[in-house]
Amino acid sequence: MQKFLGLGIGIILLCFTTNAQHVVNKDTTNSSLTDKAVGLVEGAIDLVTFEKGRHNLTIYPMAGYSPRQGLHIGVMPVWRIKPNEDISSDYYRPTTIAPSLKVSTSGMYEVELDFLGFTRNRWMFISKFQYLYLPDKYYGIGNQVKEPPFSHFDIHRFSLKSDVLKGINEKWFVGLRLDLNYNSFANISGELLTPDVVGYNGGWANGIGPGFAYDTRDNQLYPSSGWFVNCSSVIYGSFMGSAYDFTSTTLDVRKYVSLNKDKSILGFQAYVSGADGEVPFYKMSFLGGSRLLRGISHPYMYMDKHAWYAQSEWRKHIWWRLGGVVFAGVGKVSPEFMQAPLKDVHLVMGTGFRFRVLPDEGLNFRMDFGISNHGDSGVYFTIREAF
Repeated sequence: MQKFLGLGIGIILLCFTTNAQHVVNKDTTNSSLTDKAVGLVEGAIDLVTFEKGRHNLTIYPMAGYSPRQGLHIGVMPVWRIKPNEDISSDYYRPTTIAPSLKVSTSGMYEVELDFLGFTRNRWMFISKFQYLYLPDKYYGIGNQVKEPPFSHFDIHRFSLKSDVLKGINEKWFVGLRLDLNYNSFANISGELLTPDVVGYNGGWANGIGPGFAYDTRDNQLYPSSGWFVNCSSVIYGSFMGSAYDFTSTTLDVRKYVSLNKDKSILGFQAYVSGADGEVPFYKMSFLGGSRLLRGISHPYMYMDKHAWYAQSEWRKHIWWRLGGVVFAGVGKVSPEFMQAPLKDVHLVMGTGFRFRVLPDEGLNFRMDFGISNHGDSGVYFTIREAF
């Protein structure tokens, strides 16, 4: 309580001193105000940051907007565990654990846990747990531009996706992908989402399958050089308690190039996914959202059994903890693999700002704004880079 009281007093003092600065030279005033603002923010972060040994815990408030969720607020503790200093390995990297709780003006509430873990024995864990309630929309299946009216429904979702990989050496990893999902739908309205749509009844969609990765990135949260390739093929079926029988395969390729001594970075990503069998609509390949093509506001606006997209991003450090990006991307969904891949594609472009949460580790809060060639747009506030 004393920490938060001190933060409030600091804000009041800053406002008071700001009003008094009109009697000082303008250049000096601007510099002084900047220094005070920076000091205030750094002090506020220090108040909610706790360090002990290899462990760093910072508790961040969350506030933002996305087209799907509306205005939302929440809290996100970020726990960072550094490797043991006595172990020399290019592979052995910091572990990040980031739980979050959000509520929104749309009626959504969401609990998430992101886990990116590494061990001295070359184990890699990339995991995400989510429990979500959200009033949502169904736009139908296909790559065509969507026109209202759309169907509406309320969704309760539990999901756990985890890649568990073992390093053969410091670059190559093999292992398994586990995907557990339970969806329940209520208050369905509209003519698009009907009982003949696979997935209408919700239920479990669980799968497991092999995966591998190739990783030469210099940093997993904010890479400035290297490659990352991740491929998996997951089988969903009754042997896993799934109500649906299908397979899903993904290939994700990323490349990073450093410019001007890491002050400027180019990132590239190519992604292909495909599914075959009795695929529920909420497990189809899709475009859009906060990580894929950011000019498409809703991740399920364009979905089908197959998808491909490519995107690039220029990242630039501006000053202090602040940075900016410019990005562009192209993609398409289709019922068959790479069906007329260059016809009726979706193009997006946009820009964004970054605030460095952990200066030494590269963890950013980000705000992105994107538009598409079909008149759609999206604004996103979230943590970590899109790719």
